[in-house]
Amino acid sequence: MSAIQAGGTSTERRPWELTWTPAFVAFLTYMFVIVTYKFGVATLTMAVALASLLVQRGRVRVPKFLWLFAAWTAWAGVGYAVTAYPDQVWPNLIEQGKLLLVALVAVNALRTTAQIRYFMLFLLLSYLLFPVRATLVNYATGYRVFGRALGPFIYDNPNDLAAVTVLMLGPALALWATESRRNLFRWIGLASAAPFLVTIMLTQSRGAFLALLGMALPSGIALVRQRPRVAVGFAVLVGVALYLAPAGLWERLAGLRKATSVATIGEMDPEGSARERFALLQTAVRMIGNRPVLGVGLGAYAQANAHYSPAVGQRDTHNTYLNIAAETGLPGLVLFLGLVTSVLRGARHVRRAWPGRTEVVRWLQYGFLGYLVAAIFASVSKLTFPYIFLSLLWSASQAMQAQSSSASSSEPLSIQPDHAST
Repeated sequence: MSAIQAGGTSTERRPWELTWTPAFVAFLTYMFVIVTYKFGVATLTMAVALASLLVQRGRVRVPKFLWLFAAWTAWAGVGYAVTAYPDQVWPNLIEQGKLLLVALVAVNALRTTAQIRYFMLFLLLSYLLFPVRATLVNYATGYRVFGRALGPFIYDNPNDLAAVTVLMLGPALALWATESRRNLFRWIGLASAAPFLVTIMLTQSRGAFLALLGMALPSGIALVRQRPRVAVGFAVLVGVALYLAPAGLWERLAGLRKATSVATIGEMDPEGSARERFALLQTAVRMIGNRPVLGVGLGAYAQANAHYSPAVGQRDTHNTYLNIAAETGLPGLVLFLGLVTSVLRGARHVRRAWPGRTEVVRWLQYGFLGYLVAAIFASVSKLTFPYIFLSLLWSASQAMQAQSSSASSSEPLSIQPDHAST
């Protein structure tokens, strides 16, 4: 039997009762809906998940990063009062509030190491069997844009698809690198990581490729130290992905040499996206200079871009950080970076306090850091996924910290399904 902490007392309960709480089941259902884009009942399932928090055991958890998220949303609300684009800002403000509630549900649904383990498994299988499978089929049948892979529904932008897939590499590598050799979860992690890497290569996203480079070095060093055999497999996996990368990816990467000069930046790629991106970045800087405090309004960048640069029209910044600064001002960017930094610092503290016992946190952190690099080349702050992964990383840090501090064994810690909630 396992023990669960509820109101300061310990009660014996069965392991599956610790795992399959109403909040956890509702949250899994919500994740399946938004990942697969099936059924169209995301709002309903999230409402059920929110209601389930009222009947769960233990207090509702509201970590620091959620308060910073709330402050950022409130600041965007102040910007709504003075924006020139209220019709565009209001629905985006509502969506931002929904993202805050999603993160609140996530940190309360993912309380135990068992829930984190099963959540990662469920997430990987959902992403692998639906958007990734559809993307690979699309690519094989010739459905591409400028030779680049794209997926269905919300994954129809190669850069967004690549950035989200970089995120998914975190839990895939966590399961593969930390589970025992004969554990099925480990092989599911490997079976997910391989097509994820191939998908990223097929999108030909320069930002995602740089994100992978940023992840590969610390990942390789960690595996050599902790799991040498897995390090060999990791090297083989990366080698296969590079081998399967299309020629267009290397051409796009070679074009980065043209980025050193304003005169040649338009020659970075044949479709002219680099030239357009440079113009958009210049426009974003002008917006920030004109409205550095409140910005043009949350979600109003495209309309403001058409006003600032009529020849370009309504376009996105293709840079998450400039997008946030342009829409919610420099204080908004500070709050966003603050909420992200809060979670990352907490994860680093847990890893340093219990080295070798919190490897899952390490891999989730690597995945999110890779995503932050990819976000330099795409505007992804309005997607649901980064906030769910922030919540996952925070929850994993809390669960690992509680388990590590109470464990007496010096063995490296792996996620087990029968420990108490935090």
